[in-house]
Amino acid sequence: MKYVIGVDDHDSPIGGCTTHFSTLLINYFISNGIRVVDFPYLIRLNPNIPWKTRGNAAVRITVEFDGTKRELADLVWEKSLEYVNWFSRGLEFKRKPGIAVLEEERSDELYSIYVKAVSDVVTLDLAKRVAERSGAEVRGYRGIIGSLASIGFKGKVTYELITYRQEDYLDKDREVDEKSVTYFDELTFPKTFANYDYVKRKSLITPHGKDPVLYGIRGTSVTHLLLGLEVVKTKEPISDAMIFKSNQGTDAHLIRPGDKFYQTFRGLCTVEKSEVRRGGDVVISCNELHMIVYKETGELNLAAQLLKQGDQVEIVGAVKPSTELGKVIEAERIRVVSLNAYEYRNPRCPKCGGPSESLGKGKGFRCKKCGYKFQGEKVKVEIPRGLSLGTYQARYYRHLTKPIFLELGEEEKIEFEEVYKRLREILSSMNPKRRP
Repeated sequence: MKYVIGVDDHDSPIGGCTTHFSTLLINYFISNGIRVVDFPYLIRLNPNIPWKTRGNAAVRITVEFDGTKRELADLVWEKSLEYVNWFSRGLEFKRKPGIAVLEEERSDELYSIYVKAVSDVVTLDLAKRVAERSGAEVRGYRGIIGSLASIGFKGKVTYELITYRQEDYLDKDREVDEKSVTYFDELTFPKTFANYDYVKRKSLITPHGKDPVLYGIRGTSVTHLLLGLEVVKTKEPISDAMIFKSNQGTDAHLIRPGDKFYQTFRGLCTVEKSEVRRGGDVVISCNELHMIVYKETGELNLAAQLLKQGDQVEIVGAVKPSTELGKVIEAERIRVVSLNAYEYRNPRCPKCGGPSESLGKGKGFRCKKCGYKFQGEKVKVEIPRGLSLGTYQARYYRHLTKPIFLELGEEEKIEFEEVYKRLREILSSMNPKRRP
């Protein structure tokens, strides 16, 4: 029988990671004769939830298992508790790990909770009702929300190679050779993305926390990710690696836009007012909405500074509460639909050609140069804007945000078992003492 397993919330501030636990679980399955029939899926959920980590991800694994659904759930939960007690110590930090198991043939029944979890807020009570209705076996706490959502995922995918650190390196700084990262980026762009920041001249593939991830490379090609494992150089040994399918980089959070808190807004509006605040943030008012474009968004912020009254734009961003404005949209993308490229100016003096000033409504104009008074109409003048139609996006986009250049095609026709074997071969060649 094929079953789909969902796992979530296995990290903590001092270590651990849901993908790391999933990798160890897959290793356990394979070494004990339980076939893993597809890539694990790294499913990012609503990025706007303030009480979740920035990545907000759960993992889905599909296996062939001879026992019952309950037996499989008990096995996975046993391994889950071992991990959060031994490695992440998540329970000490009020993490709420959870797992779910469902027959693969029924996984489509959970699509609706995936849609809600990637675009809105899901309560634990709702998740429990969904589990009961679908017949899913669940164990644990709040992590069952992400677990059920990951099982229900369907949609476009990208891939991510994640490598892991050995335990005795967890308290040390990560050391990844930046020249190898830029070389890899040159070799593989646009089949891989978000490898290097050429503005600040720093690598983007390494996290900063105490989790066991050494580096992660995202892309649309498994072949190119496997190349990364060989090309990217590190100053510490890699203990393990896994390639995940993922919904990151696909705009999955736009599957159901909304205007309530913690949803992602997407809509057209006409700019009424634009204000560049001290520090560089831009606040734009349009259609009774307030959009904030932070200075840190780079090119997006520069584009926002050039918007003016009458411009029509499409906004994409997180809906957040604000003590000053009540509700704001934290912009991650702006598409300029049309520009107000004209303004009305006072006419030139018909006598000397000098500039004029208005004497009041219906009272005509007076030349600032020679003082001549005359009747006339304001003149429509085309003005340079320094801004073009098209899409502008934050320099540092979130996990789910699709890069402008990225093309999402069909999934590669490659079997997970073949990729898993290749990962083991590469790791063994890098560390001959490591068991394949």
